Amino acid sequence: MEIYLVRHIEPLIEKGICYGQLDVPIPADYKIQHQKIKKELAFTFDIIFSSPLTRCLKLAQSFTDKVNKDVRLMEVNFGDWEGKKWDELPSLELKIWMENYIELAPPNGESLKQLVDRFADFTEALKKETYTRVLVITHAGIIRAAKHVFNEMPLTEVMMTPADYGSVHRFEINS
Repeated sequence: MEIYLVRHIEPLIEKGICYGQLDVPIPADYKIQHQKIKKELAFTFDIIFSSPLTRCLKLAQSFTDKVNKDVRLMEVNFGDWEGKKWDELPSLELKIWMENYIELAPPNGESLKQLVDRFADFTEALKKETYTRVLVITHAGIIRAAKHVFNEMPLTEVMMTPADYGSVHRFEINS
């Protein structure tokens, strides 16, 4: 099974704001940006999944009105930090988290390991299906989790790999 993970376009939010699962708006010209992504994916998909957040859902809906929303495809949950400026977070709290973000979650949020487990659960369910080609509209964190789940990239390296806005990432899933 081929699975294509696509990151949403850049949202309309002030730089430096922590917005993992915050449902932020997208630019007014989003349809033009979505068309560029669609041209890169000019073939058919058996099914389309999306994070339920607007920045993903609008792109998924540009492909079909039959989008399967799945909360397991949402970005990492930054908990109490959502919507706050990174440079205004408690410095000691942030330092401790940054030194162990794989296992440690922000207050009332989730760790990278929890995000990876959530995505792995999604892929295990997908393996039980008979799809040939699947499209998933999602976030950078999920794309990086996929690099760990499908390519066995160490968790210590996945956060350093690129997952640009609007980028397409292809993987193979074996049942």
